[in-house]
Amino acid sequence: FRHHPKNRQKAVRADRKLRTIAGRLVRELKRNLGECSVYTELIERFEAILAQRRHSRQKIYSIHEPEVQCISKGKEHKKYEFGNKVSIIRSATGLILGAQSFGNEYDGHTIEASLAQVERLTQRKIKILAGDRGYRGKKEVNGTQILIPDAP
Repeated sequence: FRHHPKNRQKAVRADRKLRTIAGRLVRELKRNLGECSVYTELIERFEAILAQRRHSRQKIYSIHEPEVQCISKGKEHKKYEFGNKVSIIRSATGLILGAQSFGNEYDGHTIEASLAQVERLTQRKIKILAGDRGYRGKKEVNGTQILIPDAP
């Protein structure tokens, strides 16, 4: 809707109106609940969301889970995803050997930390790691061979 030239102005007006209504509600909540409320942290989060702009750093993408980050996918049909990157290493039998959460890092840069965690926990070195195409670029890391599928 908003990407069509004829609807752009309507979308801008609707955004402005929503921001105005939300600002009024937050100010009313702040006034009625007072300073010593259990909702102080939540109201501060609302104010931060209303204050953020397009080029703001440390944006909040979710009210209920503020740790969520924007992950750029680079695909036409799905440009962005919201969440956190996680690396889970499991054995061929399905046993989970290691799990680690990362920020918005390139997948290839997370291999060393994940392998180090598994080595620390199991006292064994992994010989072969099969990953998705996000691990493109490296064929071997610290003696561990990295296998990725070919492009379709």
